[in-house]
Amino acid sequence: MLIRLIPGRTLYGISGVLIALLYQYLLSCAGLRTFILYGSYGNGSREGFMNANREGLCSCAGYLALYLIGVQLGRFLFQKR
Repeated sequence: MLIRLIPGRTLYGISGVLIALLYQYLLSCAGLRTFILYGSYGNGSREGFMNANREGLCSCAGYLALYLIGVQLGRFLFQKR
């Protein structure tokens, strides 16, 4: 569903890089790393859906970025010449 928001197949690589940069910024400067490691209460509890699945839910952005970059690279490498 998120791929439908990207307005053209030629922008997959750029979108992937932007998502990766945003995700890295959130991890480094905005406190996402602390949330992933310790949860929303700061004690590492696993109560609630978001706290129980915080590593997997937050890593989806990184995997989406890698996928988009891979699609763009595959399109470049396998185009007919």
